[in-house]
Amino acid sequence: MARNNIVAGLDIGTTKVGCVAGETGASGELIVTGVGVAASSGLKRGVVVDIEATTQSVAEAVQRAAQQAGRDIESVYVGVTGEHISSLNSRGVAAITRPDREIHEDDVERVLQQSRVIVIPPDRVILHAIPRSYRVDGQNGIRHPVGICGTRLEVETHIVTGAHTFLQNVEKCVTRAGLGLDDMVLEPLATSEAVLLPGEREHGVCLVDIGGGTSDLAIFVDGSIYYSAVIPVGGNHVTSDIAQLLRMTAADAEILKKSAGCALPETITDTETVPIAQIGRGDARTLRRRALCQFVEARMQELFALVQKEIMRSGCHGALHAGVVLTGGGSQLAGAADCASNVLQMPVRLGQPTGFAGLGHAVEDPALSTAIGLVLYGVGQQNRAAPVERSALGKLQRLWLALLRRLRLE
Repeated sequence: MARNNIVAGLDIGTTKVGCVAGETGASGELIVTGVGVAASSGLKRGVVVDIEATTQSVAEAVQRAAQQAGRDIESVYVGVTGEHISSLNSRGVAAITRPDREIHEDDVERVLQQSRVIVIPPDRVILHAIPRSYRVDGQNGIRHPVGICGTRLEVETHIVTGAHTFLQNVEKCVTRAGLGLDDMVLEPLATSEAVLLPGEREHGVCLVDIGGGTSDLAIFVDGSIYYSAVIPVGGNHVTSDIAQLLRMTAADAEILKKSAGCALPETITDTETVPIAQIGRGDARTLRRRALCQFVEARMQELFALVQKEIMRSGCHGALHAGVVLTGGGSQLAGAADCASNVLQMPVRLGQPTGFAGLGHAVEDPALSTAIGLVLYGVGQQNRAAPVERSALGKLQRLWLALLRRLRLE
């Protein structure tokens, strides 16, 4: 963690860079103290294509968050995504050989290391090895095996890998902006911390974070992540369709999409029109709004068809009893949830960040879901590390007291 106890999350997206800063309260909860957003032009589909532009956007977003928080931000948790990200499920096995057969922390670490022993290309690195469930002597469904007795410990792990050079470029942008890197976190994993409810994780849910250049997908079953993927379609593709079909600039197409776009054209009357400014024409034209929404619907249906394909590929279609949760800036398009429900044939809700105090409504924007989730992830890491630190300190204190007693006896 940063030395000044500020926890910061940095979401480097295709259209924007968002930074959220927070501190932990007395009971370990997150208190958001600063938010900074800057335009992004150095990424394409989650991959850095311009180091200098991305570095400048990162520095600007972090500076704005630090100014609002009134504290320096020295290091950040960074979200990563892109078509280079891939995942798989792996297993590890370890024998428990101590006389009492009790499983200790080092046994858990050993079996987790075994699950990470997989064959991957030399240009890829493991981002996460997330334990899904443990098995002791054939008994399934064990989540915390420490203290249980057995002779054989097994673990099922969700492994996430990424291209080393792409991740290196993200790290370079962060360090060039004068920041330390606390950790790199898969974006849908971080986003889930901010928008999913515990009951949804248990009952089976698919999280879809619609960004500018890509959409991140993560499937949770029985309380833990089971499948993750990156879909190369996002909100910018809708904007691009409008710009090309209507001969508009990208900026004007984005404004038109947000003000008049809808993924359900059947809800729009035939008589409703919208003004459009086309390239090369001095006068504004009018367009039937339903025609515009038909462009939008076609691209959104394509996106949700790709989501459905990933769900079927995961083998979890029948396990998603909590349905689908949409978040991200692209989820704010009118009719997006209903369009998704029509394509996927399951319940869909819009998710926004929760689980924090501080700035309140100012950061309850789905476009900030990943940045908020990164901070919550960091707070969770901090809270999990604290008991270990206290335990280690207590052990040293006990050793010191034992030594003093021995000296007194001698």
